[in-house]
Amino acid sequence: MPTINEIAQRAGVSVSTVSRALNNKKGVGRKMRGKIISIADEINYFPHSSARALVQKRIGVIGVVIPRTSEFAFQNPFYPKMLMGISSTAQMHDYNLMLDINKKEGYVSLYYRKLVDGIIVIGNRIHASYMKELNENKIPSVVVPGYPAGSCYTIPSVAPDTFKSVQRVVSYLIKLGHRKIAFILGKMTSMFSIERFAAYKAAFEENNLTYDPKYLLESNFSQKDGFRLMGDLLDFSDPPTSVICINDNVTPGVMQQIKKRGLNIPEDISVVAIGSSDVLDSFEPPLTCIKTPVVEVGQTAAKTLIQLIETGHCAKRHTGIPAELIIRDSTGACSREKASLN
Repeated sequence: MPTINEIAQRAGVSVSTVSRALNNKKGVGRKMRGKIISIADEINYFPHSSARALVQKRIGVIGVVIPRTSEFAFQNPFYPKMLMGISSTAQMHDYNLMLDINKKEGYVSLYYRKLVDGIIVIGNRIHASYMKELNENKIPSVVVPGYPAGSCYTIPSVAPDTFKSVQRVVSYLIKLGHRKIAFILGKMTSMFSIERFAAYKAAFEENNLTYDPKYLLESNFSQKDGFRLMGDLLDFSDPPTSVICINDNVTPGVMQQIKKRGLNIPEDISVVAIGSSDVLDSFEPPLTCIKTPVVEVGQTAAKTLIQLIETGHCAKRHTGIPAELIIRDSTGACSREKASLN
């Protein structure tokens, strides 16, 4: 394997000069720096990671932790898109990624064992023990989506900002005559569910209406749960006239259940999807949806963490990336018959 000594011999300079040139430090002329880099490329020299860590005072690795099973993570479009965003930004700043899925504990040890420079947790739960550990040990960390306002945690967070979009779409359904608006949420230990439920309530209050809590169900964010819970809703003696789906996984399950019952969208029930998958664009009829900018969330999470690693601070404690509401054919006026039962 080529060494830094070989470059020094070929260039006729000291090892320290080569080190300064390769690490873009001062004290090396432009012409000599170019010569050294050219020799390094010619002999396929790659700096030893441990040596580079000593010089740069960083390992060059970002830990990405997904506290869910591998099956769930890779079947949900949210996670690959998030990784796409993190990876593109990490690469631009010369960082590699270490992915850890379904890790239950020991996040802090990844840092203290010098395996990573910092950690991004995707899909954090607000009461999870690792949040406390990361916070108390002041590990360079970023969480997605984060935690409620007023929380004791100081860990920076990044998330799609869906509050306004959810509030708008619920008000839109109300204007169409809907009152029995179901919302298949995730667990209420997730900021995704907490924020979107708050927006749902705000829309009813804004329209001087009271929502019926029986139409609000918690899922485990899976397609199977979407199918099951939509079945439960349709089994009510007074089923909902519209339904909102919390994510890309829940939506297909909901659509399958509606199709299985022989119901038409939006004549029998209106459907709203929240998510980032391009699959949302392929359903028939085209789905009214809240498109979440997940790739951009990943990019921002990586930028925030790299800023923390390299400077010790970041510009904002929480960054929300606005989502987009797209009205399509899956939402329509509540029928007179159904409206009379509201």
